[in-house]
Amino acid sequence: MRRDSKSLLVVLRSWLLLTAALALTACSTGVRLGYNYADTLVTYSIDGYVGLTPEQEQLVKERAAALMAWHRSTQLRDYVQLIEATRSKLAGPVTATDALVFNQAVNARLAALGDRAAPDLAELALTLTPGQITKMERKFASDSSKARRELVQFAGKDTLDDRVKKYAERAEFWFGSLSREQLEIVRSTLAGRPDSAAWWIDERERRQRELIAVVQRIQAERPSKSIATGWVRGYFSQLQSPVDPERRRAIERFRAGNADLIAQLINAASPEQKAALSRKLGSFVDDLTSLASERAALPPG
Repeated sequence: MRRDSKSLLVVLRSWLLLTAALALTACSTGVRLGYNYADTLVTYSIDGYVGLTPEQEQLVKERAAALMAWHRSTQLRDYVQLIEATRSKLAGPVTATDALVFNQAVNARLAALGDRAAPDLAELALTLTPGQITKMERKFASDSSKARRELVQFAGKDTLDDRVKKYAERAEFWFGSLSREQLEIVRSTLAGRPDSAAWWIDERERRQRELIAVVQRIQAERPSKSIATGWVRGYFSQLQSPVDPERRRAIERFRAGNADLIAQLINAASPEQKAALSRKLGSFVDDLTSLASERAALPPG
């Protein structure tokens, strides 16, 4: 198994993002397989960033399993309802606001998952040593250095045609082959906005620095678990809506642009494409319903 060098904020954020991502955005086979092994995958990822002691590894395994049991029993059917509500709107017309509302609904569910996980994540942070935090910093720095080298390497080579091709490939996972009209929608939209790769690297590095600062503060001040939990929740809140107005506006522009493009593609879709999209969403409904009905063992304690 290979550790994912591009996953970010693993020590805290991956615990909840991996769970939700597997449940909401993975392929059908990946939903069931990945979800059932999410606690193991998260433990492995965290270990790669900080080097868990045996005691910490046991803590992470137990708390991750408990989180998954809670998530399976309380959240998956809510995801099903969200997807079904989305399917009901495919006949259209779909607005950019509709797409934004869906994005906000997903973010709200991530926030609920983060709120649930925060006490356990704070407890883990309270056990981290200065050496483990330094290892995490170095791993983040290595990831960022690699990302920036790749950005420089491919600067000027990633043409508009390349960007259109990449976006079209992602869209075709949902629609099947795009029509000429849809490809032109993608092209005209992407041509009107800059490539966001450099901005996302900058934003990721800011988030990493903020995470390190929170963990260092917890390690240095040794607050109570409840106070540390509040700091972790504050960090998660910043991810969705940064206090800095410039950062917040940049994220809002990015989300708004994506929502507008998604709405245009759905409205330009043929009946066959909408049927394919509905079937794809239906496969998620089936998988999530099946996962929700499975019983998960909750660790004692």
